[in-house]
Amino acid sequence: MLSTTTQYELWADLSQQNKHLRRNNWLHWSVHLLLVLLVGFMSYRPLTAIRVDTFGRATLVDAVQPENQPGPEEAQQVAQLTAQYLLEVNSGSVQRDLNKGLRLMTVDFGNAYREKVKDDTSLAALEKGNIRTQLAVDGPSTEVKVQKDGEGRVTRYFVTQFARLDVFRADLLTTPVLTKAVVIRTTMLVVPRTRTTLNGLLVDFFEKEFLEDKKGAPTLSTTPLPKEKP
Repeated sequence: MLSTTTQYELWADLSQQNKHLRRNNWLHWSVHLLLVLLVGFMSYRPLTAIRVDTFGRATLVDAVQPENQPGPEEAQQVAQLTAQYLLEVNSGSVQRDLNKGLRLMTVDFGNAYREKVKDDTSLAALEKGNIRTQLAVDGPSTEVKVQKDGEGRVTRYFVTQFARLDVFRADLLTTPVLTKAVVIRTTMLVVPRTRTTLNGLLVDFFEKEFLEDKKGAPTLSTTPLPKEKP
């Protein structure tokens, strides 16, 4: 049988251990509370825009307030980025670029464009073919029109870009096998700035028109290549 002194020392050790566990629990709960406060603070911070150059160097451009309206320069940039995703393709990456373009669209227009993709067999041929396209946009000739509501707030941008589409063989760095002048018209809806819509713009309509093949009004099509003449 253990003596009274030994029993007292045993219970004292358990008491010391319980105190240590309580202190450890308080420490953990304090750290968790601090992390929650930090996450909440970060969610209320202004959005930031970061520019990454061709060498991978990142620089902070500015803090972007969610209520600030996007300017014409942002509308032109988003329109050009959308056109590059949808018209500049490489065999083997058509689906990836198309998904990037769809993420820049509104829900309704994205669904309509996705339905057009399902009916367009030429994109599957491009995916397996030996073709790449390159879009050269004429920046100075770009036209940006603004639509405002009754209170003077911008609701839509209408961007018209003039460009040249060159078609190459993917395995050759030579002169293009086909060159076409193209007009790209993009309608963008102004939306609140969020983490997914940093520019505050979503594409609400997109169409292209090859000038040499102009026959009536342009229609929505998904293939980046002009139609072959019969």
